[in-house]
Amino acid sequence: RNGLITEVDKYMWEAACKQLRKWQDAGKKDLYISVNISPKDFYFVDVYQSFVDLLEKYKIQPKSLKLEITESALMMDFERHRELINKLRALGFVVEMDDFGSAYSSLNMLKDIEVDVLKLDMAFLRQSQNTERGQAILQMIVGLAKRLGIPVISEGVETVDQVTILKENNCYNAVNNHCN
Repeated sequence: RNGLITEVDKYMWEAACKQLRKWQDAGKKDLYISVNISPKDFYFVDVYQSFVDLLEKYKIQPKSLKLEITESALMMDFERHRELINKLRALGFVVEMDDFGSAYSSLNMLKDIEVDVLKLDMAFLRQSQNTERGQAILQMIVGLAKRLGIPVISEGVETVDQVTILKENNCYNAVNNHCN
């Protein structure tokens, strides 16, 4: 509420890039870090230029810095965000749609915005009054994402039962928190 989120985000983006540089200097080139882009960043920061500058400063590859953008942030100023995502992906960044299914889910948005990974909100794994219905929705989303060629990650996997649910819904690598 105090407007400092953009400063915190920029600090974290830089810290992530510093760490990636250290890892690369130590010969660990296959590691990556995911960072969040908050909705306010789109309005108060030149997101594209910020990441370009960090790439140049730390001499890291874009694929080693994954960018997580919440689904709700994408819904605001849709065209502008779509263009930004396309530019970031063209540069080589992996863009992940974070918290999918948590707020204003729009299947139509998946048609128009190309993301590299769909991150399901952890709420899909919480106990509910209608587990069967929840699993049906989970299965539908995973199936749709697969058909679109988008890998799915499920956040919040904490128990063996949750791993089992993900495997039953064709998330075979649920142990690694990644659905193929």
